[in-house]
Amino acid sequence: MHMAKNLLLFLILLPTLAFSQNQRLKILRAVVVSDSIQVERLSVINVTAGTFTTTDDLGQFSIFAKEDDVLIVSGVAFDSKEIILKDADFKEMIFKIHVNVKVNQLDEVKIAPFKLSGDLVYDAKRIKLKPAFKSEIPKLDLSNLEIKGVKVRAENMFEPKKMNGVDFVKVGGMIANLFKGSSNAFKPVPEKIITYEEFVTQTKARFSTKFFKETLKLEEDQINLFLTYSFSNEIQAKKLLEPSKGLAFMEFMIAKSEEFHKKN
Repeated sequence: MHMAKNLLLFLILLPTLAFSQNQRLKILRAVVVSDSIQVERLSVINVTAGTFTTTDDLGQFSIFAKEDDVLIVSGVAFDSKEIILKDADFKEMIFKIHVNVKVNQLDEVKIAPFKLSGDLVYDAKRIKLKPAFKSEIPKLDLSNLEIKGVKVRAENMFEPKKMNGVDFVKVGGMIANLFKGSSNAFKPVPEKIITYEEFVTQTKARFSTKFFKETLKLEEDQINLFLTYSFSNEIQAKKLLEPSKGLAFMEFMIAKSEEFHKKN
């Protein structure tokens, strides 16, 4: 009977105890930071409650916890850190957790049979490198070298000798050949004389009959007479038949047509 009363009392108080226990859980909003590199995707374990979460790309996370819960923050590039939560941590808007970058220390590096001292100049002089292969090239003895097929030229007593290692005969021949080859470059190119036939042919090819009739105000039977009148040394001197002088040639023809009409 007494045992039944205790069991009944426990069943009545169990929801109250569970509710009281849940009331102590709070949401902890925190961010993990580091002084050197960006913190992202770290593991956060609430060892006391047995819950787990990860930080986002900015190192932020949120987790249900309570005072005195133990959190462990760990990552590949950082040293694991253990935090025992306090009541003040939950009152902060964002609780900051600082972690340190993991430093991988290497064992002492040795290059047998030498040990590096840290002085690069000193170590480089002590370490001797061996070639991967040997190549022995025999030395050439040029004392007994015989050259065949070369005729000895008789020394010309009138030929000037070399001075300071310079062969003036050879240099003089090179200069003579240079002027000989470029002698044509100094000759003036004769200017081509434009004949009357060329003038008439190119003028008719360049200007249409409409130009002679409408612009120059010429009758068809006056065109040849006008071309004879226009042909002069000025065309040769100003090179008016060149393609680049098209506008100048047109102005010349218009001026000549005005003179032609005044005289006729």
